[in-house]
Amino acid sequence: MKIYYSILLASLVLFGCTTSEVAQKENKSKNEDKEQLASVIEPMSFDQGAETYMVNADEADTIFAPTGSTILFEPNSFVDADGKPIKGKVKVEWQEFHSLGDIIASGIPMKYDSAGVAHDFESGGMFTIAANHKGKPAEIAPGKSVEVNLASMQDTPCYNFYELDEKTGDWDYKMTKNGEKVEEDAATEDQASEETGTIFEMDLNTHSFPELANQSILGWQAEKDLSAKERSWIRQSTTKVRIAKKNANGTYQLEAKDKKATKSYDVTPYTEEQAIADSKENEKALEDQANELIAYQAKVAAGKVIRSVAITGFGTYNWDVIYKRENSLPLFAKFSYPKGVNPDLVSLQLISPEENFVVKYNSTEDPMFSFDPEKRNLLIGILPNNEIVSMSNNGFNAARGKSKGSEHTFKLEKTGIKLKSAKDIMKYMNQLI
Repeated sequence: MKIYYSILLASLVLFGCTTSEVAQKENKSKNEDKEQLASVIEPMSFDQGAETYMVNADEADTIFAPTGSTILFEPNSFVDADGKPIKGKVKVEWQEFHSLGDIIASGIPMKYDSAGVAHDFESGGMFTIAANHKGKPAEIAPGKSVEVNLASMQDTPCYNFYELDEKTGDWDYKMTKNGEKVEEDAATEDQASEETGTIFEMDLNTHSFPELANQSILGWQAEKDLSAKERSWIRQSTTKVRIAKKNANGTYQLEAKDKKATKSYDVTPYTEEQAIADSKENEKALEDQANELIAYQAKVAAGKVIRSVAITGFGTYNWDVIYKRENSLPLFAKFSYPKGVNPDLVSLQLISPEENFVVKYNSTEDPMFSFDPEKRNLLIGILPNNEIVSMSNNGFNAARGKSKGSEHTFKLEKTGIKLKSAKDIMKYMNQLI
């Protein structure tokens, strides 16, 4: 059965690139009463957690996430809590949220309070980023910024950018910007099979290095092992590559540069003679590395739009649109659960797969509850042991005939399902709806 990931573009009214001034005005006129705001981040126990990367605080460095996202750091980008520059290695924690399952597992609130009116969010990709040095929090140095290029699975180009106040649950509008379509210039499968570990098969200008004139050079071999994603980035057509200089130890400095990053690698020429000698010995390794590169390119292909932004602080951010339903039915909602379920311990979520959003509500009663009666909807309640109770789309039928502002009780039933991951939410969503 098809699980609905896509946005129904024709039916949405978006706060997009033409309405940034409106968003700014609404952001400035926020109601000081925080009672309508969703709670702060409360991740589920099956949230996958952040990936960690080590970066060099003294130099420019880049994180290549497996999704195709990149995070670029300037030299001397980190300071400690006292504002003192940090030297050496810094641990960066990075996590992305794209699917409805990711968002539910994250516990990130998906409501935006503008001028006292609560709106729902429809995410084009969220992320959290933090850093620490020797176990203590690190911050971005004054005057520095970190460039985040998020590979979004939603191909609508224009989204607003928000930062979450993790103490209050308040989203702060920052900007509105178009995303950049991912260029389909990655290596083909045949080219991928030629990527031999640290070896790049490419024809580079060596006229400045006469000692290389008579060598049959097939490619260049890096002194250190590089991941498949870095080899793919070096090979793509938008990356300019050159031999910059000869090092004192006899190696050469290969410089790879695109409009977002510049990196250098120590390399040596890889000749035809070496290739013949290595071919039999490396046959199995070549196959494994080719498969690794192909798998990485498949992940990158899933990201349709790159959304780029420079941030000056670590935290939680969201490329999103405020979603205003044309056919919203607001109700004073109460919720009924099976015997033995403590409502105060339930994480209650309204999922609208066709609208591509999920909203967390108060699990006992919520005067701000609303849904589109013409769309399919699903209520799920996640219990402390990760079992779920739910109400299907048919359960909304009685509420569909109500007038706006009426009181209505929604009844959730046991499902016998126990969630183990965010993927389970996506797996069972279409079944339960």
